[in-house]
Amino acid sequence: MINNLIWDFDGTLFDTYPQMVQAFTKALNDLDIDSVEIDEHDIYVVMRQHSVGAALKKYAAFYGINESELAEINAQYQAEMVTASKPFIGSKELLDFALDHDGGNYLVTHRNEQAKTLLANYGLLDKFSGFVTSANDFPRKPKPDSLNWLKQTYDLVSNQTMMIGDRQLDVEAGNNANVNTALFDVDHTILHTGNPDIRVTSLPELLDF
Repeated sequence: MINNLIWDFDGTLFDTYPQMVQAFTKALNDLDIDSVEIDEHDIYVVMRQHSVGAALKKYAAFYGINESELAEINAQYQAEMVTASKPFIGSKELLDFALDHDGGNYLVTHRNEQAKTLLANYGLLDKFSGFVTSANDFPRKPKPDSLNWLKQTYDLVSNQTMMIGDRQLDVEAGNNANVNTALFDVDHTILHTGNPDIRVTSLPELLDF
């Protein structure tokens, strides 16, 4: 039985992308890019299919603006705006499932300690046994270092453990760490999946896996 769940945060546990896209748009506005020139859906797709870093690189080049400046302003807005995000439907039930079946929940995110604050705001922090955030300074996914550290630290058995994420790099990180993988693709945005063991559009679907 799979009873140990390794969670991504953005777009998996919490629906943060609306706020992330808004923050990115405001950062572009601050750098004198008019809203009529900005395609928010395209920004979202780049973030989902690739990363925020890819979006920074793409749009800095497209608009001829400084990438570092865009990144700094975006980070400031994102830290403020992402506090309005909420957990996805079914996240609490899946977290409880792991605990009710003598397993555990673990977080691997590129976000900073703010992820823990948001979990605490919704009473979810104590459902986790271990965390990897940007403060831990592991190589970024899809490198498996952070997942392997969790496996070694908490004695997680590979075939009883699943990585859940919303992007190809999450799936590849799980595959590289030799655990089960689930792609949570709520709106069928992901074209290259990384070959997950299961692909779902809602978290409750994983209860039947």
